[in-house]
Amino acid sequence: MRKPFRRHRGARGAAAVEFALVMPILFLVMFGILQYGLYFNDALSTRQGVREAARLGVVQSFSGDGCTAGDDLAKLACRTTEQIDVITGTAYTKVSAPSWNKGDPLTVCALVKTETAGLAPMPNNGWILSKTQMSIEVINSTPSSQSAESAPALPSGPGIPTWSSVGC
Repeated sequence: MRKPFRRHRGARGAAAVEFALVMPILFLVMFGILQYGLYFNDALSTRQGVREAARLGVVQSFSGDGCTAGDDLAKLACRTTEQIDVITGTAYTKVSAPSWNKGDPLTVCALVKTETAGLAPMPNNGWILSKTQMSIEVINSTPSSQSAESAPALPSGPGIPTWSSVGC
């Protein structure tokens, strides 16, 4: 017959000490994984939202649920922000078309500043950049402007990308 396992008197707090030593590293890794997951979700949402908004623009479907102010391209810039729908950041969008003829390019750009805890370094200092260009397919009317940005306006300063750095 075997004797039941007994702990020695000196080993009582060993598990608590091991837990205290491992827990900070484990939490850093877990929150880093969470932060990168949110960043990549926002990156995918931005890319898909810009593509979908460009598709809506080339067939002249400008209006959205809350986008009623401004000309057609301003409505499309607002609609782009709705399509992006990021979780952790602020989206800035710009739409431009040099002219409005069938086959001419419509460019939709977005910059998203992710705002997470900052446990891990993010690519591009947390900025997500996306640009899509498609050819105009439908001409029902000609927009009154050649470009529009959504509100809020893109901030300026060191480390903040500009529309020209994205190619818009």
